[in-house]
Amino acid sequence: MNKIDDWLKEVLQNPVFADVKPQQHRATSSDRLVKSFQEVLDFVDKNGRLPKVDGPFEEKKLYTRLDGIKKDKAKYDKCKPYDTSNILEEYQEQTQEDILASILNNPAFNLSPEAASLFDMPQYMKEAEERAQAEYIGKHVPCQDFEKFKPLFDAVHKGIDEGTHKLIKFKEAHLVKGTFFVIGGVVAYLAEIKNIHKDKNNKNDGRIRCIYDNGTESDILLRSLAKSLYLDGYTVQNTLFNADEHLKKSFTITDWDVASGFIYVLKSKSVDPAISSIKDLYKIGFTTQTVEERIANAKNDATYLYADVEIVASWEVYNIKAVAFENALHKLFKKAQLKLAAGVAHPKEWYIVPYKIIEEAVSRLIQGEKIGYDTHLQKLVGEE
Repeated sequence: MNKIDDWLKEVLQNPVFADVKPQQHRATSSDRLVKSFQEVLDFVDKNGRLPKVDGPFEEKKLYTRLDGIKKDKAKYDKCKPYDTSNILEEYQEQTQEDILASILNNPAFNLSPEAASLFDMPQYMKEAEERAQAEYIGKHVPCQDFEKFKPLFDAVHKGIDEGTHKLIKFKEAHLVKGTFFVIGGVVAYLAEIKNIHKDKNNKNDGRIRCIYDNGTESDILLRSLAKSLYLDGYTVQNTLFNADEHLKKSFTITDWDVASGFIYVLKSKSVDPAISSIKDLYKIGFTTQTVEERIANAKNDATYLYADVEIVASWEVYNIKAVAFENALHKLFKKAQLKLAAGVAHPKEWYIVPYKIIEEAVSRLIQGEKIGYDTHLQKLVGEE
């Protein structure tokens, strides 16, 4: 000890400095953090292992403390220099998923079955979900008249392969009778929509007939089809549709839930041999009324050959210029038109064509196919 130290010691021992105390160092948050971390290190040194979450209360506190340091960058950086036992691994930024998992795995969430049930989906919601899934999955049945639709599916498959048909993003306005879709790799055809109405969300709904290229069909709700299309579906668009001028004029998608009218096929009940003797004689027409209203006075109307008629088929059409579509049918069967005068009138909407050909033509024209009609073979042919 040198003279300065001896002098300082002598001064401090003077009674005058009896009440002088060394200034106390106030512990900071960093000091407390390091001290708490040191307690974890002491536990590791004593027990030769890290504290466990399922240990006694004091050990569980140490586990939580260490876990908090590991997950907080600022705390980690402060404690790392004091980590003599190397219990702090390299810091890794937590993801949102990590944070959520940490919360849910916290011992505080070890709930009793009764308490945990508070987080369960209510039974009525489970049942509604099960009903929705059962409706979509469970009502696929074999399509008994699939052969009628097979040529349409063949045309779509060929069109997709050759590039004349393409898959586009599904939109609500595409939910129109006669439209093809691809759902999870399966081609589907919206053949019918019945009992159209607004659901609680003011969206169009109704029971549909949907045909699939695997030879099955379903009668699911329109909203169920829309849901599956939004999740994993596309609309099939015929690119030739815009290239053919008369077809381009035939269809215009507008507000789809507004009906354009009815395309109908009628058969005469005339007892006149000049008419009744003609096989496959049908009238193809369009009306904005119901078909029944339109034909109410048929026996007094030259358009109907002054005789009552039988309704063979009718299609309620949406989102198309139905008059133009009717004209497209008339143009297609022009060479098969009936040449007969009814009094002073000359009805022009009667055609000598098998009904199955008319039905096929309606479906194929809706798809935008370019077709013609061979009167000798009585079959539809591809238009050159």
